[in-house]
Amino acid sequence: MLRFRKKNNRSKGLVAIHLLPEGVALASVASVENQRKLTAAAFLDVSDPLNNPAAVATSVSEAGMANSRCSLVLSSGEYQLVLIEAPDVPKEELKEALLWRVKDMIQYSTDDAIIDYYELPEDAFRGRGKMLYVVAADRKLIAKRISWLESIGLFPEYIDVPEMALLNIAEGLSESEAGTAVLYLNEKQSVINMMSSAGLYLSRALSYDHSVQIDNAVLDLQRSMDYFESQIGKPPCMRIIVMPLQVGETPLMMELRNNLGADVQSLDLSDVVESDEPLTIDLQQRCFVSIAAALRSEESK
Repeated sequence: MLRFRKKNNRSKGLVAIHLLPEGVALASVASVENQRKLTAAAFLDVSDPLNNPAAVATSVSEAGMANSRCSLVLSSGEYQLVLIEAPDVPKEELKEALLWRVKDMIQYSTDDAIIDYYELPEDAFRGRGKMLYVVAADRKLIAKRISWLESIGLFPEYIDVPEMALLNIAEGLSESEAGTAVLYLNEKQSVINMMSSAGLYLSRALSYDHSVQIDNAVLDLQRSMDYFESQIGKPPCMRIIVMPLQVGETPLMMELRNNLGADVQSLDLSDVVESDEPLTIDLQQRCFVSIAAALRSEESK
């Protein structure tokens, strides 16, 4: 999403970093023979990483990621995602117009906000104008994160959010017009992305623990699928892809299969990502978002 400055050192590829309550998730992707390849992934069990940059810097260096360009993935509570109708202004004036359009929807003043946007397909939300998602974050928080990244030996180039980072993987799994529901599971904030023809039409965040509130998770996904068909006007959702890889037949997977009329699959990253790193279940569980963010197509975003 948000882009800063280009660095000359492109040979090391892109590192994505995601700060989590239990530690730091890292992933590095490089172009190998014109194909993106996951060259490293790691989870750093570092307590209070923002106040312990030396420990993180050591681990980053040991993982061979030091002095790389970096994408920071924000976590729940560090950003807002707002769906709005695009104002009718020239492209070069769009960000300023969007800032004023969302000023009453965000938690900080326009002077303190930094924003970017993601355009939805032309046929999204029929009967309405061009729709897009605005991502807003506190400028002061972003400045602190940039300083922290530089202190651990990384060059900040992008700020991303989970909803959009997941598209780097989901776009290649939803190329048919038939609806695809992507359900990313996380204890703090899960994400539902409704996709068709590799395009994002609807994104929802579930701010509760899905493993505790299984019925709510199934209901929210059902409502999203119904809205996708009845209000957005897309073909019925035929497939549900659950991320990251689920271990065995979990209670939620069983409920999804028993209650929703779609094929339910759990994604193994090993099937879709070329990797030097063995993609164990634990690594996929902890580093899924950072891996997705590192896979961004820099030419198109």
